[in-house]
Amino acid sequence: MTGSLSMIMLDSTIIGVALPHIQKSLEMDATARAWSINGYLVAMASWVALGGRLGDRIGRVVAFRIGVVGFVAASIACALAPSGWFFVAARIGQGLFAATMQPASAAIVIDSFPTQQRGRAMATYAGISLLFLAAGPLIGGAFVEYASWQWCFWLNVPIALVSLSLTLALQLHVPRGALRRTDWLSALLLCSGIPIFIFGMQDIGLRGVLSAQTWMSTLIGAAILFTFARRQYQLAQPLIDLRLLRDRGFLGDALVLFFLQAINVGQAIYGSLFMQTVLGFTPFQAGLGSLPLLIPVLVIVHFAGRLYDRRGPRLPLLIGLSFATLGTLVEAGGVYYLSYPTLAVGMFLFGTGCGFAMSPANADALGRVAPQQRGEASGIVQTMRQVGATTGIAAMVIVMHLIPETGELSPLAFALGFALHIGLTATALICGFFMIQPAIAART
Repeated sequence: MTGSLSMIMLDSTIIGVALPHIQKSLEMDATARAWSINGYLVAMASWVALGGRLGDRIGRVVAFRIGVVGFVAASIACALAPSGWFFVAARIGQGLFAATMQPASAAIVIDSFPTQQRGRAMATYAGISLLFLAAGPLIGGAFVEYASWQWCFWLNVPIALVSLSLTLALQLHVPRGALRRTDWLSALLLCSGIPIFIFGMQDIGLRGVLSAQTWMSTLIGAAILFTFARRQYQLAQPLIDLRLLRDRGFLGDALVLFFLQAINVGQAIYGSLFMQTVLGFTPFQAGLGSLPLLIPVLVIVHFAGRLYDRRGPRLPLLIGLSFATLGTLVEAGGVYYLSYPTLAVGMFLFGTGCGFAMSPANADALGRVAPQQRGEASGIVQTMRQVGATTGIAAMVIVMHLIPETGELSPLAFALGFALHIGLTATALICGFFMIQPAIAART
């Protein structure tokens, strides 16, 4: 399960350092370049809740295997892409299959451990995967500089083969989720609303805040998503049981993951771009420059899991979100003053915060529901994470393009983008403080 999530995380960020070479190799225009990043994230955000529902229906192990096979096939298509738009289509395919295996894998981990060990189990599952999220630029930089960008996608093949082999060797057996009727109108609203909304947000950044066409797309997407949410509360058997969000702690966990994922992906992509275009780093140097974010995650995440098992979710979450808020503040200063040492200190603080906060939030959210609903609950949580990632990228595009530029983005534009993260982490800290209870919620 950890291997599958690592592939997903890796492919969220590895493209950041490789994109200039991919764009040149496949002769991408600006639109194809933008969607090569966000197409993957939008596909995941649109489908991940349905992927959780699919795992409840056909069995989580089956859904996981389908997702892994499809993901590695789409990765091979990325490596062999003959054109920019073929590459974008393959990236969307990666997102769809990733959204099929991710909620199934999280639910399998929760179902495989007793209550008192779930914190440590989720710490391992999420912590190693977060390393791949942070290491994406490093791995991608090494491949681009010393081999070719195609190896960024060939890397998924051996990971997928090992993951599939282990599911067969271990003969995993996990409970099925509750079977429910599928409301296809809800599925249509969800899978159309998210792409339309994100397309509009991203276009606002590229075309300007005064573009009526892009605002119209954003508002239409928001209206579709509002209609979807309202319909879920009206249905006796909703496509996604948003009533789970009535649990204040579950909602708080989901919001924390939304904001942290928005920052993680934005930093991995635009941090690498900043180091290459402004500080003059090579691709591999830019990858090495992300190590201060990676190292604390490796150390802290397991300690955070044990702290969660002993004290519940509130303490590790508040510690982590406090570190993350301070880290984003220092990072923005480092970007503004073009100081990599300051940026590195901020990255270290933010990585420490993520190590404390993310796995306890994920474990607490899934532990608040009955086993039969964990696939669906995982789908909701992962939807929030992926919508956070793609919304965070779109929001950074909007903020960074407030500074008119004729060529490369200016240092001030990057500083504005990183300043956005201060507000996001502060909001996550407020949500955690008021919504996550001090005691461990009752779990089954």
